[in-house]
Amino acid sequence: MTVPYEAPDTRFGLSLETALDGIGDRVGLHEATYGAPFDAFVGKTDDDRLAAAFSYARAQTRPPAIVLGNREYSLSKGPYPYFPGLRLVGSLGSGEREFAMTGPHSVVRVGGSALFAVPAGEVRNIWISGIQFRAASASTHFQVPVTDLANGPRVQDATFIDLAWVGFATVMHARHLRCRIDRTYCNEGTDTQFRLAGSDNYYWLTGGYLSSTKLAADRFYLHFPHMSRTDVGPLYITPEKATGIRIDGGYGGLTFTGTKLDSTGRDATRACQGAAVLITGGRGITFDKAWFFGNAVNPAATGRTPADRGQVFIRGAAADVTFMTPQFSGFDAQAGHTPSTTPAIYATSTARGVRVVAPMAPNGGTKLIQQQTAGTVSTFAADGWSLSVA
Repeated sequence: MTVPYEAPDTRFGLSLETALDGIGDRVGLHEATYGAPFDAFVGKTDDDRLAAAFSYARAQTRPPAIVLGNREYSLSKGPYPYFPGLRLVGSLGSGEREFAMTGPHSVVRVGGSALFAVPAGEVRNIWISGIQFRAASASTHFQVPVTDLANGPRVQDATFIDLAWVGFATVMHARHLRCRIDRTYCNEGTDTQFRLAGSDNYYWLTGGYLSSTKLAADRFYLHFPHMSRTDVGPLYITPEKATGIRIDGGYGGLTFTGTKLDSTGRDATRACQGAAVLITGGRGITFDKAWFFGNAVNPAATGRTPADRGQVFIRGAAADVTFMTPQFSGFDAQAGHTPSTTPAIYATSTARGVRVVAPMAPNGGTKLIQQQTAGTVSTFAADGWSLSVA
């Protein structure tokens, strides 16, 4: 394998030169096994080195991982198109760290309009891990938003793991097939951070964190315009002002397990103003072991019509929606600002087949579920809970 590196300096004597026999072959073997060091590529700036690294990787039959060092980088000449086989990883031992700026850690400050872009058609086989990305401005995107989520370019078989995104306008507005996002921090975004459509995905199966002080009340942290056959794990959303999750469509098989929507520590102006979960369409949606606290403080602040009602608001053509053992915590143990008359779940007359199984309201939570028309919601093992028409 020909590699774009120079052999180390041999000025220290013949013994070292002898020991370095075959250095090119050994560097090639190291690259195939561990990746190509970002800082070994030639360039005056980090953008120059990234362009050289990606050009080299694209030319290989099996593109090596491009490995960042334990330092801070600056990239501002994007967006760089994703390419098949792209691997970009942080230094050994780097993981997601929302606030840490010390090693071992690979930090990338992103300027310009965006760092990455999805090329026309589709791109597959991407891996990005172990890096903290920080936006240089509130208008910078991690990835150029895909606006056509029905027929636009698609990312397939991609993994985004052990990452942090801080201060981006958006992180991913994308079409996904068989993609994975896991063990991530995302904080201080300025618009809906994730707007994803597709199927067969695994998101945050071992956890992640989403929060921001900068989202408006009418925005969302995670928005699925259309998502099917996808699992979402114990993602912890602090839905400051904005709604945590919105779902507009899907054919079925969308499952949330252990997802938390918690406004702890936020006052009445900073807690989630509208519903923590807004479902306007889709079929076959399941929430299992979800946690809710301190949401739906002031639904009028979202400006939505109809106004949200409940910590979970189900309207539109949503059908076959099930909540298994959800917890809607009260304020006996910590302060919160949800009005006491706010239902845990509210479903309009256009929704169908809403089921709530073994709900809990620890710490003095409100045991109230409401429906616009009788028969829309069914409850099971809901001792002490009230199901009413309102």
